Amino acid sequence: MKSATKFIITILLAMMCSLSYSQTNGPDYKNPPKPKEKVLGTISIETKERYDQVWSDQEVYLLLLEKAKMEYPNRVIDIRDMKKETKSRRDELTRWDSKLDRLVYWKTDYYYKANAVGKVVYTPDPTAQTAESLSAAVDKAFRNVREGSRTAIDQVTVTAGLNREELKDQLIDVLLDKGYKVVAKEYLEKLYEEQQQQQSGIYNDRTTVQENNFSAVGYYINVKVTETSLRVQVVNVSTGEYEGNATINF
Repeated sequence: MKSATKFIITILLAMMCSLSYSQTNGPDYKNPPKPKEKVLGTISIETKERYDQVWSDQEVYLLLLEKAKMEYPNRVIDIRDMKKETKSRRDELTRWDSKLDRLVYWKTDYYYKANAVGKVVYTPDPTAQTAESLSAAVDKAFRNVREGSRTAIDQVTVTAGLNREELKDQLIDVLLDKGYKVVAKEYLEKLYEEQQQQQSGIYNDRTTVQENNFSAVGYYINVKVTETSLRVQVVNVSTGEYEGNATINF
């Protein structure tokens, strides 16, 4: 009895594994969109009738993709979640049979057509996607910051596929375009080193650091980009409090 139960359990597990494999390893156009893919919309077609030949899934997919490329030009796109329904008809013909002295009915071969619908997806370019979201994130995070305030970029964290220095340059451009002043963090570090030297009695008269040099910077900015979002944080240098925090989901 135990052997029979064990055998049944083994068969069920094999069937579940087989089903899972077929669902995740079938054609991509039949599967749901992948995690990084974005859905542009849905598209549908109705094929022409074909004599005595069924439309294959691959043929219908290519027709859907062709139509999608016409509706969404200049993008690298694909089809997901494709659903196909095949329809058929058979002609009924009549002729007069003189021997039988009546109409005779008979049927010819089948004609096939298909209806299909699918989701049009694309994989966003992470650099372009981040650039598009950066300005909106800055606007939201800086709502309580006076225009013309001095800022310094503190931390910039990026996901794989993005260049940290390029993002930092883009952020500087955005801040300057919006009327904020940007102080290089490297300059602040030099000021700090010079101040430490002054306190030790070793300093250059021409580069003496005044105490108000640091107070000129009002806000630090932190930026973090993941695969699904971009976050901008604004920290008040004097109080250490967050003045603004904005997240844009891709």
